[in-house]
Amino acid sequence: MSVTFTAELAGEPVNMTNSNAARVLDALGYSELCGDEDARLFLGRVLIALALDPEDAGRPAIADGRFTDCGRPQGYTESRLHELRELAEYAQVQGLCITWG
Repeated sequence: MSVTFTAELAGEPVNMTNSNAARVLDALGYSELCGDEDARLFLGRVLIALALDPEDAGRPAIADGRFTDCGRPQGYTESRLHELRELAEYAQVQGLCITWG
C-alpha cells in the first residue's frame, strides 16, 4: 500500500509507502494517512518540520517469511519533506489544496 501526496493539476505527485508516509505525516503533525489541507497551511507545516530538522536514522529492512518491510534509508524524512515543500509551493501559487491518501 502507498500514500500519494498531490495537488490538482500538479505535475509530479509524491508517493510513499504507508509506514514511511506515517513517519512524514507525524513530522507534519497529521495523524491520518488520508486528508487534505490548504497549500499555504500545508507549506507552513512543512517549513516548521524542516526547521526542526527531524533526524531520521533510517530503519533496516526486515522480513519474517510472510511480510517484507523494505526499511527506510537515513535522511529519508528530510528528503521527502523537501519534495513536499516543492509541491506545496507550486500548489500555493496555483491556489490548490494538497491531498494525500
